[in-house]
Amino acid sequence: MSNQRTVAVLGASSGIGAALAKALIADGYRLFVGARRADRLAALTADGAAADYATVDVSDEAEVRAFFTKVAASFGHLDALVVCTGSYGPIGPFHTIEPEQWWAAVRGNLFGACLAVHCAVPLMRAERRPRIITFSGGGAFAPLPRYSAYAVSKAGIVRFIETIAQELASLGIAVNGVAPGFVKTEIHEATLAAGPDAAGEAFYAMTRAKLAEGGVPVEVPVACVRFLLSPQADGLTGKTISASFDPWRAPEFAERIGEINASDLYTMQRINLVHLADGALKRALERAAGGTP
Repeated sequence: MSNQRTVAVLGASSGIGAALAKALIADGYRLFVGARRADRLAALTADGAAADYATVDVSDEAEVRAFFTKVAASFGHLDALVVCTGSYGPIGPFHTIEPEQWWAAVRGNLFGACLAVHCAVPLMRAERRPRIITFSGGGAFAPLPRYSAYAVSKAGIVRFIETIAQELASLGIAVNGVAPGFVKTEIHEATLAAGPDAAGEAFYAMTRAKLAEGGVPVEVPVACVRFLLSPQADGLTGKTISASFDPWRAPEFAERIGEINASDLYTMQRINLVHLADGALKRALERAAGGTP
């Protein structure tokens, strides 16, 4: 078995996925990349020495299974899976959009990631410190009005990460998510096309402003994934890391991974009364619940 690390990257034809694939190839990883646009994948893997590719629609179970059959044939094993796929889906108030379009977006964003993980896990070997990384994003930790399919699917990704991280720990597989921040990619074209009436004036204006300013450099989430794939991140699992906000670059972060894992940091949590700052609201509800006289 080769010592070269093998990685499958889904959603590699554009945006963060394409930038990440190029960076990992430069780092010496052996890649198998997938997306729906064959021409872009072919250009990305043109020399054939560092990467292979296959087209895949992550919402189609047969295509996902066929993709990982090709990965197995090419690599024999898989050290890491990175899922960068995602779309906004229908934009507008939930009651005005077509339910089938809504479900198609959730299926692609959430079920697609689940399918990929399901197929990747049998190819992973505990002794090679395997990793699974999926991208979360806007709506995962706060409401995102008019983008409900996207928000629901990304929130689902976070809970999926946290759940399977516990299930896969016995297999030596670390599972984490990345919230990339507002990166200037093709996904935002959907907001511009929808317009302020469907997307909401505030979100539409914010999107236009950030696109003009440049947003978060794509190198930031790419660097975060590189960190999560590195030995520095050994032991970290079940967390969603904000690429542009959390202090993952600091030495103290890697030094305290055990404590981070044991805490609720970087997870999805319900806010209970015990978390609320002392004040009239907290005291009134504690009395109502019988917590204090």
